[in-house]
Parts: sequence; structure tokens; C-alpha cells
Amino acid sequence: MCSVWRHRVINAFVNCLLMKKLKIAVRKWRMMRLFRKRDDSSLTRQTSIEPVPSTSGTPAHISRPPVDLLQLEPDEGQKLREQQLRQYAFFQLRIHLKRGQNLVAMDKNGLLSGTSDPYVKFKAAGRLLHKSKIVYRDLNPVWDECFTVPIEDPFQPVQLKVFDYDWGLQDDFMGSCQLDLTALELGRSQDLVLCLRDPNKPTQDMGEIVLNVTLYPKSQEDKEAKQIVQISKNI
Repeated sequence: MCSVWRHRVINAFVNCLLMKKLKIAVRKWRMMRLFRKRDDSSLTRQTSIEPVPSTSGTPAHISRPPVDLLQLEPDEGQKLREQQLRQYAFFQLRIHLKRGQNLVAMDKNGLLSGTSDPYVKFKAAGRLLHKSKIVYRDLNPVWDECFTVPIEDPFQPVQLKVFDYDWGLQDDFMGSCQLDLTALELGRSQDLVLCLRDPNKPTQDMGEIVLNVTLYPKSQEDKEAKQIVQISKNI
């Protein structure tokens, strides 16, 4: 008889422990559901907030992107810039060619030393935009030249090629790079450092070109006015 009562007491004690554990588990499950609902509701409020339109005095001919490009993924920022470019008839590109750094020596004076007489050509869609002056005997030339050129198609990159001037001979190729206009922010001056490369020497360091660029959007009226001025000059 004592053993029967002992078994009943043990079973009752075990049942109490199981019930207690079950209540704790149910309480934790309810708390998790409550926190999950709060997180979902806060996320919904954040995504439903629309950006406040800007009231700053931005010029009429330059449309500011509706979302800060720095807060977007690279692909999304690029798409927004391309959409902006398609809104304008043509552009003006201002380039300040500052200097070159660590250019290659094409005129060898010995095994470990040499120099070059570098200059830069700017081309777009096969058309020569600008040819810089020659800086003699300098691997870190300072050109400090500014020029502005019209751009019909901003989706065509500007090609930069550096040459070593040789009197009476064919100029030696010193590397090339390209300026992607779709990566620029309209109306904003930007400092760039472009690395030179030679397709025939992919592992060789050819130096760098330092420049400042600004891409200005222009309207259809600006384009027609420029064409009239160009025609009057040719007459």
C-alpha cells in the first residue's frame, strides 16, 4: 500500500513540473509573437514614409535626383544617373587637365633611368576633342589646361591617350584610359585620378592622369543657339 501511494506522489510531482515547463514555454511563445508584431509594424511605417520634396533653390536646368545616390546600391544609382542624362538634348563637358603621375620612361638614358615628352589626346566617338601641350623631359608633367567641349552622346566614354613626342619619328604610346560620363553627377565638379593601361602590357603600371571634370546639362534651345553660332563662324 505504501508503494502505491509513493508512485502516486511521484507521478503528481512529475506532472506539476511538466505543467510548469509548459506554462513557461507558452509564455515565451506569446512574448515572441508580440515582439514580432511590433517589428513588422515599425517596418511598415518606415517603408510607407514618402520623401519630403526639396524646397532648396536648385537651378531649373539641373534636376536633382529624387533620392540621395549615396544611399542607393551602385546599380540603382547608375540607373538614376542614366535616366537624368536622357532628359537633356546635349551637354557641355569642362575638363581641367591637371597633371600626370609616375608616367613611363620611353626615352631611355640607361638601364635604370629615362624620361619622356608626354602629351594627352582626348577623343569621343572617334572625334578629337582636345590635344594638350607637350611637357618635355618629365615623368610627372603638369599641364594645367582647361577646355570645354560639347557632348552629344553622354553614353559614349571620352578616351584619353598619352603619347611621348619624338621629333621626326612616330610618337610612342604611353597608355590610355577612359572617362565614363554616366558616372558623373550633373553640374558637380569632381576630381578624378585615372590609371593608364596598355592592352599589350596588362601587368605594367603606366602611371596616372589627374583631372577635374564637370558635366553641364543643356536644353534644346541651348543646342539650337550653339548650332547657329557654329554656322555663322563657318560662313
